[in-house]
Amino acid sequence: MNALENLQLEDLDQEQQEVAEVIGLENYKQLIARYGGTSIYIPKADRKERMKRNEQIRSTFDGYNFRELAQKFGLTEVTIRSIVSDKVKEIRAQPMDGQLSLLDLLTSENIQ
Repeated sequence: MNALENLQLEDLDQEQQEVAEVIGLENYKQLIARYGGTSIYIPKADRKERMKRNEQIRSTFDGYNFRELAQKFGLTEVTIRSIVSDKVKEIRAQPMDGQLSLLDLLTSENIQ
């Protein structure tokens, strides 16, 4: 006889019982049958809102306004730095307005 058929709520530990009570014992058995022994990530309900917020932060980031964004979005500067880390590298790698690159200098010397 299949072990899942005989599985009762009392056979589960506290955490497992909580899940089974939320989704129902039969659904819990289906989870075990399909995903037993693996890990499943269940995102928070606000995941989509956080993704939208993070994109808004990235789009308004100018390379230096960590404090301003932290205050505006109610986050720490460390969190803002984490959200915009890739964009920091991208922005700071660009030349400043009016700054010549070595290629510009070499090209202008060859023209003259």
